[in-house]
Amino acid sequence: MKKVYPLSLLVVGVLMVIPIVANGQILNGAVVIKDTSCTVLGTVFTNGEFNLQTFDVYDSVKVITPSKNYNKNVSCHGDLPYDMDPPAKAIVLDFDNTNLKCCVNFDGQWFSTTQWHETITPSGNVSLTCHFKGDEQADGCGGGPQ
Repeated sequence: MKKVYPLSLLVVGVLMVIPIVANGQILNGAVVIKDTSCTVLGTVFTNGEFNLQTFDVYDSVKVITPSKNYNKNVSCHGDLPYDMDPPAKAIVLDFDNTNLKCCVNFDGQWFSTTQWHETITPSGNVSLTCHFKGDEQADGCGGGPQ
């Protein structure tokens, strides 16, 4: 019985430390994920009309900056695919001009927000930033930027 008691105490001790370490990492700053992909919006001009089309940005970088009040910022940067022409001048897309929400999966749970913007430059660079406040749950995560 003496051998079981210290072992069970160690297991309880490890389980108590893990959440403290996880919380400490969350509050220490940004999490940078390299060589990942994200889905963003691109512009396609068809028959003189401006249309939006989603595409995956590969070899992109996601930066997640969480805070102690559960706010999160996610940024994704990449380039337009070769079959999409960049705009003549920079364009900014957001919820107001697309009516789409930004949807992101945090640790297996989907969150959505209307607080996002994406910039597409004439050189073909794409930059998407989403701002999540608190524990907003996913609502309408069917086809917007991810």
